[in-house]
Amino acid sequence: MTIKEQKMFLRKKAKAELQKYSEDLELKKECTKSCAKFFLESEIYKKSEHIFAYMAMIDEIDLTPVFEAALKDGKKLYFPRMIPDSNDMEFYLIDNLDETFSKDNKYGILEPGLDKIKIEKNEIKDKSVFLVPGLAFNLFGHRLGRGKGYYDKYLSQINNKSAVFCGVCITNVITRAIPVEENDFAMNYLLTESGFIPVGEIYHVW
Repeated sequence: MTIKEQKMFLRKKAKAELQKYSEDLELKKECTKSCAKFFLESEIYKKSEHIFAYMAMIDEIDLTPVFEAALKDGKKLYFPRMIPDSNDMEFYLIDNLDETFSKDNKYGILEPGLDKIKIEKNEIKDKSVFLVPGLAFNLFGHRLGRGKGYYDKYLSQINNKSAVFCGVCITNVITRAIPVEENDFAMNYLLTESGFIPVGEIYHVW
């Protein structure tokens, strides 16, 4: 089986697991509450100054409580916007969650408007944390995305080596089986409903 075929198989398996998760509203609520608690109590959050966030799709963990707390605590909060007709994205600074987010993309994902301030990759400062969703992860921090390469491409171009990369998922989609390719970008941590977990061989300390 080729790596492409392996990833297709694993995506199908992960999506089936996440479908069950997305249909259990009480489970989703508890996972949101638990993940937010673990993250907000972590030293990574407490020492961070910049949070690079995401707007959750129906089968992803919704970290809105984290984003609300980050703004209240005076941290800078950024959300991604996809560039049309490409596999590229950029992050934009958001001052509050009541601002208008649009869905003018082919995936129906909420995105900040173009009137917001874009942060260039070379402007990403120290004490930045990226919260990265995925279909599945392994305990070395490797991520299985949805196959378009947005995050792998963007994260691999960040020059600030002090940034922290945290994959976000439910424990049921953590697996050993994820095949790794040269361009795949690994996380430093996984955030799940069971805890905030260091992965791989390099743990981050500020």
